[in-house]
Amino acid sequence: MTEPTSPIEVPARLPERISPCPIVEATFELRFVTTEPWSTLPGLLYAAIRDRYPGKLDLPLAQIPEPLRVSDRRLALKPLIRFEGTGPFAVVCGPRVISLTTQPNGYPGWRAIETELGWLVSKVVDAAVIHEPERLGVRYIDFFGGNLFDGIRLGVSIGSARLRATELQISATLDQWEPFDVRLTTANNAAIKSGEADVRRGSVLDVDVGLRALDFEMSLESLLPRFADAHKISKQVFFGLLKPEFLATLNPEYAS
Repeated sequence: MTEPTSPIEVPARLPERISPCPIVEATFELRFVTTEPWSTLPGLLYAAIRDRYPGKLDLPLAQIPEPLRVSDRRLALKPLIRFEGTGPFAVVCGPRVISLTTQPNGYPGWRAIETELGWLVSKVVDAAVIHEPERLGVRYIDFFGGNLFDGIRLGVSIGSARLRATELQISATLDQWEPFDVRLTTANNAAIKSGEADVRRGSVLDVDVGLRALDFEMSLESLLPRFADAHKISKQVFFGLLKPEFLATLNPEYAS
């Protein structure tokens, strides 16, 4: 077995939480192939989840003509409809994707996510709308004020000098956690909306952990442990990147 080309040193102990919480959004995704046409798929999903998610909203991509969406794989994997409830989650759906996502800047914690994810997966499995899974994914987007590269073990060097730039973005695919693939993107020139009009500027850390269909089955017993594994990996990547002195400023809390 070859050594991984992207080693991240994972701390022996990982915090249970940090404060303030930097998580802007967390998404738990299933990509799939289905024989159901898009005209009927949202209705089948809505019938299964409407008790908790009665609100339905068309997303902007839904306005793109279907022939154009079908011809572009990137668009085919994007959600077109968002189902809303009263809790901290939403369900989004597209022709080849169903996801549970947290409300912006309202991360409820992994235990709440795991419970809701179990409920949603059981509904999707029972509805039989997915005929062939393609990818399972967990994605966390974190936002920090200031230049995140000062606080993480990641950067760009020119010769022996570390590059300091006002606009820097680094993207990489890590193979340290096979069979999971980890896609990491970090940028120090990000802007996010805070409220109706306010915009915050700073840095983002985007970690997307995925697993191909050969490594899981379309069942509750297979999917939930794999989602938990992907969540654990995303946490290891996040805390493995932080310098100890930067982590200390985030008020880490550990399990007793």
